[in-house]
Amino acid sequence: MTSVPNIVSFGEILFDLIEGEPHLGGAPLNLAVQLKRLGADASIISAVGRDRLGDAVFSALEQYGMSSQYVRRCDYPTGTVSVTLDAEKVPRYDFLDNCAYDHISTEYRGKPDLFCYGTLSQRSEESRATLHRLWNELDTTFFYDVNLRQDFYSAERIRESMVRADIVKINDDEFRVLSELFAIPAEPSAMAACFGLDTLILTLGPDGCLVTSRGRTVHSSAVPVKVVSTVGSGDAFSAAFLFHYLKGEDLQLCADAGNALAARVAGQQGAI
Repeated sequence: MTSVPNIVSFGEILFDLIEGEPHLGGAPLNLAVQLKRLGADASIISAVGRDRLGDAVFSALEQYGMSSQYVRRCDYPTGTVSVTLDAEKVPRYDFLDNCAYDHISTEYRGKPDLFCYGTLSQRSEESRATLHRLWNELDTTFFYDVNLRQDFYSAERIRESMVRADIVKINDDEFRVLSELFAIPAEPSAMAACFGLDTLILTLGPDGCLVTSRGRTVHSSAVPVKVVSTVGSGDAFSAAFLFHYLKGEDLQLCADAGNALAARVAGQQGAI
């Protein structure tokens, strides 16, 4: 691998509507932008509408110094999600149905060092088919951010995604869901073994994270911060962790870097 990792992120670009204000986001885009800021060669495969928000996406990508080569424009509205924050600043989401990211059909001929995907963009047949095609075409390392939203998932889709992955990030709530769904003991090493994962990252909110990789487990404490919103903090964690992981740095350093960037994003309004 070169000193500058080439990473492609697949999935939704959308606008988080927080207190009525639109903030550009979507987990795959958040991840790609943060990776780009860290110094990776990062791009995204997605789709946006031929609308004002779609125009804003292309302007933002140019501002971030990112290519829009693999972002399709289509005759469906750019994705949006209404976000409400509870007393602990934890978000709840209400997603627009049948929007642009449900129609991802972009061709991709790159050779990335890492290919990243999640769960939400698999809710539609068209985007799911494109993802499956890329799984079969690419010979690379795969990262899966479980990132369950509303009821936009099934046991079959999660199982397929887990089996394809080399590295998985999952939060503590999702970990409990998968443990029950697949009757797996509630231990990170058990889940990693069940799906043949190289690395499993379990994020624990204010308790930091546990990372299990190749027979080793490390804990990293959360960085104290006055939380404004946790929207995008998990994606920031993933970006910092993956950037250092791909450079071959120590697992503890990777986890600590993830928590540090996650805290920085949690202290601001908006994911990026």
